[in-house]
Amino acid sequence: MLLFAESWRAPATSVAGAGTEDIGIIVWFLRWVPFALGHAENPLITTYLNAPQGVNSMWNASMPVAGLAMWPFTSSLGPIFSYNLLVTLAVALSAWCAFLAARRYVESPLAATLAGLLYGFSPYMIAQSQGHLHVTLAFIPPLMLLVFDEIVVRQRRSARWMGVLLGLLAASQLLLAEEVLATEALCAMLGVALLITLYPQRLRPHRPHALTALGIAAAVFLALAAVPIGFQFFGPQHVTGAVQIRNAYVSDLLGFVVPTARQQFAPAAAVRLSQGFSGYSSEWDAYLGVPLIGLLVYVSVRFWTRPLVRVAATLMLMLAVLSLGTTLHIAGQWTAVPVGALALMAPLLRRVIPVRFGLYVFPATWVGLAAAPILSSALPARLMLYVFLFAGLLFAVLADEWLKAPTLPSPASGGGLTRTLSGGGGLSKLFKALVIGAALLPLIPRLPFPAEPVEVPRFFTGGGVKQLPQGSVALVLPYARLANSSAMFWQAAADMRFRMPEAYALLPGPSFSSPPTQTSNLMRMIEQGEEPPALSDNLRGQVLRDLGAWKVEAIIVGPMPDRERMIAFFTWLTGTPPRQDGGVYIWRLTA
Repeated sequence: MLLFAESWRAPATSVAGAGTEDIGIIVWFLRWVPFALGHAENPLITTYLNAPQGVNSMWNASMPVAGLAMWPFTSSLGPIFSYNLLVTLAVALSAWCAFLAARRYVESPLAATLAGLLYGFSPYMIAQSQGHLHVTLAFIPPLMLLVFDEIVVRQRRSARWMGVLLGLLAASQLLLAEEVLATEALCAMLGVALLITLYPQRLRPHRPHALTALGIAAAVFLALAAVPIGFQFFGPQHVTGAVQIRNAYVSDLLGFVVPTARQQFAPAAAVRLSQGFSGYSSEWDAYLGVPLIGLLVYVSVRFWTRPLVRVAATLMLMLAVLSLGTTLHIAGQWTAVPVGALALMAPLLRRVIPVRFGLYVFPATWVGLAAAPILSSALPARLMLYVFLFAGLLFAVLADEWLKAPTLPSPASGGGLTRTLSGGGGLSKLFKALVIGAALLPLIPRLPFPAEPVEVPRFFTGGGVKQLPQGSVALVLPYARLANSSAMFWQAAADMRFRMPEAYALLPGPSFSSPPTQTSNLMRMIEQGEEPPALSDNLRGQVLRDLGAWKVEAIIVGPMPDRERMIAFFTWLTGTPPRQDGGVYIWRLTA
């Protein structure tokens, strides 16, 4: 609550984050899922956006599981409140699940708590919380780690039930953030390949149990996910082609040691440098800091013989390198140096990374992230989620060793161990605690976390909007498109009373805006202060044809820049002045 205190001052009228553009689509789907289920609509496809063609929910951050869980809050307190509640729960729940994962490997609850805090409040989580809720609801990766450890390594529990649990987790992840599911699968494959490379003899007897559990997991997942995946790839408005700009949303090489504006103790010079990184600030999530990197190197070297440390350190390093993307970015400058070429260093690092793993598995994974269908749409920078998860485990190992009470042989116990509180031990322990604190200090997020007000005209929350027939089509201005989702906030606040021909959503093309038309281009020009084409009968005919094709029954102009120009245009188009109601201007059209 302290982190997101600004948004909790007015949780129903402001959102946690920097800018509301990306947040709009998430808030919209938080309202859409309960609306669809309550009105016998298919939650996986909607024509309430981009009408009449619609939007394929599975290609967007629709999060059906989250929408279903938030249904009571959304219905009573609104989708904006539900969004703020989820943002707050996301970091706390992710931290708690990372704590649970760490507790399997360390004795000290305090050490596990530090691991949970490092993961749940990491620069990754703080950066992505600016607008990407679907990838900050990251409580499943630590649980996946526990289940995979049980299936592949420990094998103390039933293969059948572990397989069922893994399948349920995977299906839940699909309906929260499919991108995270894809990268979880990537990490799992890397982990299994590394374990087989490091411990082939030890793992060979584990094969039947593991294959049984994984087979059951696949069956459970397919049973639950077949319909959503079918809608995604074969349903209406499915998307093909590259979704994101390649090699843009990556970790900058300096990003691991240069803090951003989201850290509390970031020097101004460092912030200026980080602002030159490629992509958006919500993807500048690689910051570890020199002190933490130093401790991670220390614990990796000091406890290298432990399988946990060896596996976690290797995967952490590999994933950090993969987050660099296709070619290196240094201080925001795109270079021609391929990240995959770093595999050539494998022979030099053979004491750290198995040569075969470094020469074959790493390049294959790098090529997959760069070119493979589906996987290439994942943003490399978001692999830092797993870097912080494994960093948390390593940090917990170190804290577990450093913060435990020192012991000495006890004659009274027959040579057993007993605690000692000698001054030297106490000072040493205090020093180590200070070192641990110093490593975490640079990662403290800047407070308060930003919040943006969401202005919803009274028309959409009062009785005015009920004058529109349920499910009718309204053209709402400003026109919803890439980087402008105000109309989608208003539609969600109106409990989906009307449909819109516009959308800021992933659509075939791929595109993040509805297909361009004469009307949408004209709206963009007016909104951006450009000079529109001369008013003419030909222009009127083109716009009226668009409105007819969309079956628009109402035109609504809400708060926006150059609103007077927009009102003047539609007054000319319709030949009648608008009616003012609840902070908007509205025209009702007749067939």
